[in-house]
Amino acid sequence: MDHSDLPDGGLIAHHEIDQRLSKLDKVDQLIPVAVTGARDDPEAALANLVAALESLGLIVDSTTAS
Repeated sequence: MDHSDLPDGGLIAHHEIDQRLSKLDKVDQLIPVAVTGARDDPEAALANLVAALESLGLIVDSTTAS
């Protein structure tokens, strides 16, 4: 991937672009994580999805249970 492929190219610092590219390169090397849950129990399925995304380091989960 090249710098020009990133959103905001030319608007952010070079080191920030390098950090974003590094993260994208790592995502390509990830092993898929199973997400489970029943569609008729969307809260459990969503909680599992959020946990999976966090375990991959793609998000920081700041959600709370309802």
